[in-house]
Amino acid sequence: MKTDTIFYTLFQTLPGVLFELLEQSQSLALHYEFTSVEIK
Repeated sequence: MKTDTIFYTLFQTLPGVLFELLEQSQSLALHYEFTSVEIK
């Protein structure tokens, strides 16, 4: 599986953007960690 590097980089560096798109409070991003896990 290949990750979409644009979105991966964006959400990892600016997690508040994801919550803004979801119309949620950006304060929720303080406890958010974006990772890409590979399961084999």
